Amino acid sequence: MKTRYKINEMTCSGCQAKVTDALQTFADKVTVSLHPTEAVIESDKKIPLEELQHALSQKGSYTIQEITENADGTETLSEIAHHAAHAHHNHNEPPKQLEHLAGKYYCPMLCEGDKVYDSNVGCPVCGMDLVRIGGNSSDNKEVHHLKKLFYQSLVVTIPVFIIAMFGMSHDSFIYKIIPYNIALWLQFIGATTVLYIGRNYLKRAWISFKTWHLNMFSLIGLGAVAAYLFSLFVLINPHAFHAAEHLPIYFESVAVIFTLMILGQWLEARAHQKTKSSVEHLLNLIPQKATVLVNGNATEIDVEHIQVNDEILVKPGEKIPVDGIVTSGQTSINEALLTGEPLPVLKKTNDEVLAGSINTNQSFQMKATRIGVTTTIAQIVEMVNKASLSRTPIQRLADKISGYFVPIVVAIALITFVYWGFLSTETSLLFGLQNAIAVLIIACPCALGLATPVSISMGIGKGAEYGILIKKAESLEALQKTNVVITDKTGTLTEGKPSLEEIIPLKDLSEEALIKITAQMNSGSEHPIAKAFTDKAKTMNIVFQSNKMVANIPGKGIQGMINGKKVFLGNEALLKQNNIGVSQTILHQVEEIQSSGKTVSYVAIDKDIVGLAVIHDALKPDVKATIDFLHSKNIEIIMLTGDHAHTAHAIAKQIGIDKVFAQQLPEGKLSMIESVQKEGKTITMVGDGINDAPALAKADIGIAMGSGSDLAQDFAKITLLNSSFSNVKKAIVLSTSVMKNIKQNLFFAFIYNIIGIAVAAGIFYYATGMLLSPMIAAFAMCLSSVSVITNALRIKQLKL
Repeated sequence: MKTRYKINEMTCSGCQAKVTDALQTFADKVTVSLHPTEAVIESDKKIPLEELQHALSQKGSYTIQEITENADGTETLSEIAHHAAHAHHNHNEPPKQLEHLAGKYYCPMLCEGDKVYDSNVGCPVCGMDLVRIGGNSSDNKEVHHLKKLFYQSLVVTIPVFIIAMFGMSHDSFIYKIIPYNIALWLQFIGATTVLYIGRNYLKRAWISFKTWHLNMFSLIGLGAVAAYLFSLFVLINPHAFHAAEHLPIYFESVAVIFTLMILGQWLEARAHQKTKSSVEHLLNLIPQKATVLVNGNATEIDVEHIQVNDEILVKPGEKIPVDGIVTSGQTSINEALLTGEPLPVLKKTNDEVLAGSINTNQSFQMKATRIGVTTTIAQIVEMVNKASLSRTPIQRLADKISGYFVPIVVAIALITFVYWGFLSTETSLLFGLQNAIAVLIIACPCALGLATPVSISMGIGKGAEYGILIKKAESLEALQKTNVVITDKTGTLTEGKPSLEEIIPLKDLSEEALIKITAQMNSGSEHPIAKAFTDKAKTMNIVFQSNKMVANIPGKGIQGMINGKKVFLGNEALLKQNNIGVSQTILHQVEEIQSSGKTVSYVAIDKDIVGLAVIHDALKPDVKATIDFLHSKNIEIIMLTGDHAHTAHAIAKQIGIDKVFAQQLPEGKLSMIESVQKEGKTITMVGDGINDAPALAKADIGIAMGSGSDLAQDFAKITLLNSSFSNVKKAIVLSTSVMKNIKQNLFFAFIYNIIGIAVAAGIFYYATGMLLSPMIAAFAMCLSSVSVITNALRIKQLKL
């Protein structure tokens, strides 16, 4: 037997290989694909889903769902296995097979795959702080640790600095308090202590040279160690420099360099922590306890013990513990945490409610449908954190520049040392060494390394606050390059809540009879248009029976059997497919209705058109203003819709859309995207339905409405939780602001380095006498990082 499965969290060829390896233990014939993320297993017997899930969990944070094909051509996904849903994932969760290595460390970027380290010496590839296996990414341990290190090094550095600054001459008051030789040895002890406090960063520098993955710690380590060893040599052999007015000892520079470097790391960690808090605080808002109904009796249990299909009682003022469906009662739910919409939303029987939302006024009962990491909140956190770790093209460019930057700086330092130490007639070996050390320190690429990721992280966090979920950092960069927005109509520009205004009989059947027939045809569907027909029948107290002999024809309508007769409900394409002719009289009547922006569906029995269904879907209130904004940015707007041309053009004229392509099937939308891309334009596609999924995947940036289909959201790079079209404008403003911020950061980083290296190397010495001591260079290096971080934090104050 052949069974299809959807594999969640499978994002690359490496994942594909791991999933294949896990599933091949169950059958000889296993096919795993990335597009779509599915697996097909051919086996003699049915394999329990729990066993498959267990095998996948050994390979990573993958979950599996069985795909069942329904009679009407639609597909249904099974629930994720219970034990998998209870697992708690962090955005930088290590591979499952490493869980027994609690206390070890791994790189959150997985630069070296599943490799683990004994201590947090930093990733040897990217230099990033490692993550402790079994640790909690959302706590402040790392921030507190760096804060502690900073204050420890500061306490030691201050007296060393004071002694060095006020002890530049032999008759200084310092030496009346502390003898000269003892003062020098105290500086040595202080610098050594600070190096010990920051020993992990020395290890990072050593590893970077050992592996030749050069990063900012390479220059810090090289410069500090050179200054320290040289000063130690002078301290042990003071007579070698007896002619010098002041012994060239730079212990205070070493202490200041490392103290400022630890300060920079602390500030960076705080910036990342603030970014995480924009989203991860949602998890803390989920209640710890929930009231579960067992045989009608209320029992309070821990939230992690809730199972799928459990009945839960939610009282007024309580937070909803898991995602679910209302089974009894109605109330207003505040979903602001998830959608950004401040007004409570009315929820009644069969409506979905989400974990973290607040029940505002009445008790209700619900059935749990998604628990643990499968809840909407958990998926949001996962998505945003993964996006913050992904790299944009501009960031990859900065990383590449950094790779060349370190050896170039080392070469400049060597040239500086050789010139001022051996070739210049005015200076000496001491002068050359001092300038070379200053070059190494001022050129530290900390700011260059921080310029992009800090801004990207802040931007993704800010987007999450407005209900704009960015899955890939690269989409945040690409969005501001958009020059064409292609949008669906129903559910995107319109409310997606169509109502059946009227049914116009064309034959002997009455309006009530036609409503009964169309309601019966739509009784098995939850599609918004289907509900428009069934809701109309219920409103008019028309009793209708369920009809399962109905097939959905994508992009055209539905057809089925009632009382032995073929019934068709859909557009002209459906009629043409079944060789049903439309008279000119009916066509004129339909066009007149469509000219007012309404949609018309034909009702046909066998070969006769017996009625017209007039459907109206109101425009979202923010659409016109958003279209005007896009035009102000010279962005062209194209509507692709499956609706009739007359309806589509009427709506387009109303809101100012540039081009309209109506009666489009999924393949037509995809072809349109491809044709516009061939013109060299950057396309943002906005949609919400299953039929939009191929176009969303093909577009440069796909934006899905949160109220739309799961498939559309899977293929989109950005999801708008509150489904407001105005958030397209906000997303573009956010993208533009973040990219502007990144360019400012890169400017700060490069200008500091270019000017600093030039001054430290002595290029302006003959003209101005200007030089940088190693200590001043360390201060300037730290200042560049602080400037970048401070500038990036401004995104937090951005109003979209």
